[in-house]
Amino acid sequence: MATTPKSPRAAKKAASQAADAAAGAATPRPFPVTPNSPFGDGYDLEGERAALKDLSEEEDFDKVTLDPRYQRYLELERREALLKQMQNAHRHRDGAEPEVPQEEANKVNFTLGRLTDEEEDSMALHTRESARLFMGRTIEPGRQGYGQSGAKKVGAALRAIWYLSGNDNPYADFCLIEASSRIAERVRELEQLITENENRLSQLKRRGLNFSVLRADPPVTVNLGFKSPYGYSVVNLVSTFDFYVRVVKTLARKDLLSDKEGYSLIFTQTKACRSIFERVIWFQRYLMKEELRALSRADWLPSADDTARKRVQAAVTLFGELPREVFNGALMPRHSRRRLDLSEQELRLLDEVPLAGAEPQLAAAEAALV
Repeated sequence: MATTPKSPRAAKKAASQAADAAAGAATPRPFPVTPNSPFGDGYDLEGERAALKDLSEEEDFDKVTLDPRYQRYLELERREALLKQMQNAHRHRDGAEPEVPQEEANKVNFTLGRLTDEEEDSMALHTRESARLFMGRTIEPGRQGYGQSGAKKVGAALRAIWYLSGNDNPYADFCLIEASSRIAERVRELEQLITENENRLSQLKRRGLNFSVLRADPPVTVNLGFKSPYGYSVVNLVSTFDFYVRVVKTLARKDLLSDKEGYSLIFTQTKACRSIFERVIWFQRYLMKEELRALSRADWLPSADDTARKRVQAAVTLFGELPREVFNGALMPRHSRRRLDLSEQELRLLDEVPLAGAEPQLAAAEAALV
């Protein structure tokens, strides 16, 4: 295939560019370069920081100016300042690409509101059993006894523990994992029981008996307004329990169960739900105490002070030893406020530190929390 001969001017320009490229390749850069540099010329900021660390830490400025690397030191300072300017500009534009005008970037960055519900969340309840599970029960003034924690209170407790997970509190993570698991398991069991009982009604329908599920007339609608995802998992349990009670009472009303059988089935599930609720409240009561509120994974490290080690001993005594996969983050809650980027060394340390914290001098530390 024939090629078009170049003009003398084009040939001269190409030769000049080739010469410049060869000279550039032969002449080394006056600074180290890296492909990960934030600068267009590849300036290795981290490499220069390490190479000139002694000059940066030198207190005698005369020694710095006499050092043969002084010009490199000045360039490092200039690049540090330039990087800060670049970072500030990036933040001011909220990371928008250059094609986005500054005015539009500002609108998105400063005027975009938070996501809110289109309308207030609510739940319809048909049975007194589920209403009590939602509201809880306090002790009548002047009487002795025990209260019952309701879904509203438990949702608030889970929100507090959810916030504690943002402090890298491993027992907060453990509580959230356990609560989510138990709630999900309870919902699955209730759904299975509902299906089994509805199948009994369906069999009768095939014979010509059409029995409808009981409902309240009218039901009560309660507003939810939870501030964390865990509150909604709790009311999902309450709503499922409410329908289960309706189905069981339907079977008793239609003489498919005796009153005693119906009461026993409902009591069993009520007790199981309350067990979950009281466990969460128990965790929240101690995790939110002033002595334990600052607990974090750093308290287990060898560098921790005496106060941190006392927190560890108290927590282990109260709650038991943590599963390793929870402590090292291999097993995480469904929703967590923990935002930590750990190095490989830190992750390895989390796999190696003892979790019991059972030093003899700290054995009585939990006494202050009881």
